[in-house]
Amino acid sequence: MACTRLALLLLLVAPLTACGQQTPAFTRIGSLPPGSAITVRTVRGDISVYAPERGQPDSMFTISANADVPQGSIVARGRSITVSAPGPDLNYLIRGPKGAVLTLATSRGSINVADFDGVVNASTGTGDIKMLIPQYGNATAGTGNISVIFASTTWPGTLHFSSAKGDVELYVNENAAAHVHLHTDNGTIFTDFPLKGTASGTSETIDSTINGGAKRAIDVEVRDGSIRVLQLKPQV
Repeated sequence: MACTRLALLLLLVAPLTACGQQTPAFTRIGSLPPGSAITVRTVRGDISVYAPERGQPDSMFTISANADVPQGSIVARGRSITVSAPGPDLNYLIRGPKGAVLTLATSRGSINVADFDGVVNASTGTGDIKMLIPQYGNATAGTGNISVIFASTTWPGTLHFSSAKGDVELYVNENAAAHVHLHTDNGTIFTDFPLKGTASGTSETIDSTINGGAKRAIDVEVRDGSIRVLQLKPQV
């Protein structure tokens, strides 16, 4: 996958260290085919996501938490699982099956995703979002920074990244072709793609294409914060 060893370590070290020291109070294990959906919502707590452990089947999923999750908070229908527990300070560790779509939401907490081979839609009310994924995803934070590295060169429609108060940093595959819209009301925009923008007072905007453009797009909106969109290059 086109990502650097350093970036992977930065995303992995903190959450793995924290999770490795705790025995989960709740664990659910099962199997889901590609295209399945897992939704996890918590009021106050962190969510960490990884691929299945080495030696486990790609279709295997694990949902663990640091406190008990009431049975009524877990709903399984067909190829989808929804976990929505109201209790505070409920931290989740998810190992998602390959090809699944994960929807993750926390009102107050951080979301960390590393090496999960699927699509991720992440949102926080207050908290940072960090994702390193071989496919693609979307991320929204009320107050918090967003850092996303995604390796895919193809995705359907528009990918959205936004923060009301916080910085957004994206690493986009250098070979991806897309329309790019970047805007901050109060901040700066930096990119090493050959893009030009406009400025008006404290706001900056870039509305252009990379690699000739395509039907797919990337949209980044920040109210108070800066935007960085950088090229993700293969290792040499």
